[in-house]
Amino acid sequence: MKTNDILLKFQSNNNKLETVLDKKKFTGDIKNLLLSMLYKISSSYNDYSNIKVNVENKNKYITNIIRIINSCTKIEIVKPGTEEGEKLLKNGQTCEVDRFQKTIKVLPTEKAMLFALFKLNDTKMFLDEKYNLIRIALPELLNEGRDINNIEIIRDFNAWSWNTLPNEISNIDCNLIYQNLQILLGFDFLDNWMKLENQKDLMEKLEEKLKSEYDNDTVDKMLDLIYRLAIIICVQRNSSEKTRLLDEKEWDEQELEKLDNKEKLVIDLTNTKKQKAKEIKRIDKIMNDANLLEEEFNKRNSQLSEYKKIFSVENLAGTLKKERRKALNEIEECNRLLDAKEYVKRKEEVEKNVSILREIKNARNKEKYKIELQKLFIKCLESKIDKLENIEQKKEMIQIFSIIRYYNFIVYDEEKFIKDIEALQEEIEKLEEKTIEKLYDLKAINPITKDLETDIKIVTPIFNTRIMNLESVSIQTTKKEKTIEVNVYDGDVLELGFELENSKNIQVKSKKKIKLFAK
Repeated sequence: MKTNDILLKFQSNNNKLETVLDKKKFTGDIKNLLLSMLYKISSSYNDYSNIKVNVENKNKYITNIIRIINSCTKIEIVKPGTEEGEKLLKNGQTCEVDRFQKTIKVLPTEKAMLFALFKLNDTKMFLDEKYNLIRIALPELLNEGRDINNIEIIRDFNAWSWNTLPNEISNIDCNLIYQNLQILLGFDFLDNWMKLENQKDLMEKLEEKLKSEYDNDTVDKMLDLIYRLAIIICVQRNSSEKTRLLDEKEWDEQELEKLDNKEKLVIDLTNTKKQKAKEIKRIDKIMNDANLLEEEFNKRNSQLSEYKKIFSVENLAGTLKKERRKALNEIEECNRLLDAKEYVKRKEEVEKNVSILREIKNARNKEKYKIELQKLFIKCLESKIDKLENIEQKKEMIQIFSIIRYYNFIVYDEEKFIKDIEALQEEIEKLEEKTIEKLYDLKAINPITKDLETDIKIVTPIFNTRIMNLESVSIQTTKKEKTIEVNVYDGDVLELGFELENSKNIQVKSKKKIKLFAK
């Protein structure tokens, strides 16, 4: 987009915001902070979009922010030196939001303001109770990951540079897993999926989408790791959920013990069926005889306290119907477990539950699971590359180059980015090599020499640069006695210089700058 077009877009959005602010009783400082925030977003969005690729449409993003500001009834600036400001900072917070009153108290920075606005409008993802083990942990993880993602444009971009500081990311693990999913699914799908009101089949929809694009076995393993990580992350800070899951673990372990003793299980199920069949027969007999029904009514009431007595015979009839239905359901459950296929299915389900729930006391597994998840994620990216076979898809392939570079700079822990993790080096190198080979196949990249292996070595270091616009990258090579000197330029600025061993005596276009990507 041309500079004039960007300026016109900013002026248009700026005018919309000023129109909203004219109706608000915000102080001048607050209005200036909001306008400054919008300016920073507008100035950085194109770079942010080019570097990350998987982002929300710019106009939609800004329009949503202006809409949230319009819904806000009160904004109060909290200065860091004050008692209230120090209280926020002590609790690791930058804002305090009341979603019902639509009010905000916030530290005086654009980043804090943007975070507060999204918090005000936060549409939380929920899971149905049928997803018992992860119904709290996974939404907590993804909701926090989305919050972190929402302010990335101001946190990491400033219109001329891209810089990521680990200490500015409130939960590194939540962000990593959220970014994994956003890259694999695309922003639009993940955002819409998290906002779905019908939660009954939410995880099935996610699984279906992933399996439509990636290997089914890989997807199953990925989701299992995400569930385990979600539980580990959740129980470290949510004591009530930890208690609930420990109770679930105890129940499932008892269930598994019963399932493991198949001979005893068959006997117990058969006896339960007989007992429930007798119970149904007795209820039917009472329901079909008015005298017996009256007798049962009197008998039950004689054993109940005054406050729990059955109101009438009709109420008792309703209770007996429920008891009959429950007994039938228990017989049906017994029959299911007596069926060989259903028994195996149930046993596998309980075994999986127990395996996942044991993570509550195995937090040390988190690091191992994070590495395994990233390896599977990289495998999915490789499959994306393998599917691109037509020269018309070279634009999509260049985007994958950008995505991989962005991925390299996702924060992995308090000190390292993905690119720095030794356990992932082999997979990352293979992925980068595959990417460059595919770019050559699709004629999306200009040859630097006549040797592909040498060109891969020349281009690969660009994955570890923070050059803002890859389209402006050009490469200059100079042949030395035993090496090739490589200079990588961002426009006219030297970004990177290094030398490669030239054992093959490869010829180069000496000192001529060659554009990285073909037109």
